[in-house]
Amino acid sequence: MKLKTVLPLAGATLLLSLFPRAGRADIFDAIVICQVTGIRQGQLALRPAPHGQPFAGLDNGNIVRAFGGTLGEEGTVWYDVKVLQGPNPQVEGRQGFVNAEYLRCRWYAEDGTLIRED
Repeated sequence: MKLKTVLPLAGATLLLSLFPRAGRADIFDAIVICQVTGIRQGQLALRPAPHGQPFAGLDNGNIVRAFGGTLGEEGTVWYDVKVLQGPNPQVEGRQGFVNAEYLRCRWYAEDGTLIRED
């Protein structure tokens, strides 16, 4: 059984689809730009899928664009991101999933107006 919930986010809309074992949240009507932060040791793993084998690592300060996310069975939120820039330029342009706990994000309207910050 699949349930859908639409959540307003101060001008943006978040569509959350809940499945018995996992969910997916797609971000609509907003551009979401995030900075990697809070890494105390090592790097933030960039993966082809949630819990997948890491293929790259991100450092604090890397900037990514989030396109959506998935709620894992264990409650972890995974964002689908594309790396835009940062202190680790070798990963620029790469796309994959990261643990959203290590991202600080800003939601922008298409005209560039800041909608929300977390």
